[in-house]
Amino acid sequence: MDWLEADFCVAGAGFAGLTAAYRLKQAGHSVVVLEARSRVGGRVWTLELPDGVRIDMGGTFVGPGQDRIYALIKEMGCETFPTPTKGDNLLIYEGKVHRCKGLVPDLDILSLASVWNAFRMISHMSKEVPAEAPWKATRAREWDSMTVAQWIDNPLHLPTDAARALVRSLLTGMFTADPSELSFLGILYHVACAENDVMLQLKVEGGAEQDMVIGGMQTVANKVAEKLGSAIHFDSPVRKITQSDSGVEVISDTIGVRAKRVIVSVPPNLADHIEFDPPLPSYRAQLLQRMPCGRVIRSMTVFPEPFWRKDGLSGQCAGIDHEIGLSVDTSPNSGSHGVMATYAFGPAAVRIAMLSAEERKGMFLQSLTERFGEQAANPLHYIEHDWASDRWSRGCHMTHYAPGVLTNFYHVIRDVVGRIHWATTETSTGWNGNIEGAVRAGERAAQEVEEGVGETLSGSGLGKLVGEAATH
Repeated sequence: MDWLEADFCVAGAGFAGLTAAYRLKQAGHSVVVLEARSRVGGRVWTLELPDGVRIDMGGTFVGPGQDRIYALIKEMGCETFPTPTKGDNLLIYEGKVHRCKGLVPDLDILSLASVWNAFRMISHMSKEVPAEAPWKATRAREWDSMTVAQWIDNPLHLPTDAARALVRSLLTGMFTADPSELSFLGILYHVACAENDVMLQLKVEGGAEQDMVIGGMQTVANKVAEKLGSAIHFDSPVRKITQSDSGVEVISDTIGVRAKRVIVSVPPNLADHIEFDPPLPSYRAQLLQRMPCGRVIRSMTVFPEPFWRKDGLSGQCAGIDHEIGLSVDTSPNSGSHGVMATYAFGPAAVRIAMLSAEERKGMFLQSLTERFGEQAANPLHYIEHDWASDRWSRGCHMTHYAPGVLTNFYHVIRDVVGRIHWATTETSTGWNGNIEGAVRAGERAAQEVEEGVGETLSGSGLGKLVGEAATH
């Protein structure tokens, strides 16, 4: 095996790893990035079709308050454009298609009022949760012992079936997991990281899905990669990290790297499969084991034009009691084609994944036909991706937490382990779970390694690490 030497090593070339490596290179340090895939971007992936149409298969959107990703977009010479929103939205509930002006349809007055009140309650309670330390919230234990489903099903919060169904659907889409799997403290923490307003995560205009990048989000990652050049090594998944008082050795399938420190920026559920020598402290290892990603199947259909706009439709449709949970217009700003992103979330994605490829395609196209008419049945292109089956992601969009995880394990989420630092969107205190969170995490980790934050193995803080390893 060939060995390289650098000041620092970065495991993973998603937005967190790329940002960390780029900032370190800007500061004059040598860096090596080891990436398992043959591309950069991680859970961001822009696919270019044979006719030149570029479609985002993963992370796509940015919005107000996400200052660091907007700054990186500008720094890379890229530009954004508004996500298409003009026209009426659609909602499928109890087998009927409803046309509405905003996010929430015209339900009965009680249901409509209770949905808005539930969102206000969640936003208000999130203000009691410190984004940097959710386990310190006054009611942390109480909220972390409750699932989101239990909170939704309480008639004091949502008194009608329609209100409960709508909120359950929206939150399933946000976390790509069943609300019965989610700690209620987890959703409050997520909202606390997004300026204490749950609507920012649900809205397009004025929310987290307000803008898209011209040419696709991966264009930004590719530009950063160009600046890093030969520092990035593809098809090189990290298998083992050995650390000592003098530095770290990082071994991938293709090369080894000797460096002062390493930044691990692969998803937590994959970091759990790296061999660490000495082993990670038990509390850190068990946290990684408790950070699964959600499940989402995303289909992209390309048409000669965004024909739904002629009918006064925005392209956005939520399926409240439908296997296909959401469709969104993600057409390019040029107007050259119509592009529709359609999603199956959480339990629905699990069920649909068991179908054949042809059956899945038929289900997605049928859902679009029901919503937008017969023109949707014959796209120029149909592409789908099951992120849970993606070897180097094993889920999307973000990690979620079962009851008890945040209060019992999460306090070590950003703790440096000797010379090992952590940088994924899940480690960010701002816009956790978004691309913005990944950029912030990368910049924070770059600063840590540059400043030498953390103990050496023989230092007082981690002497117990060696002792613990010796007992295995």
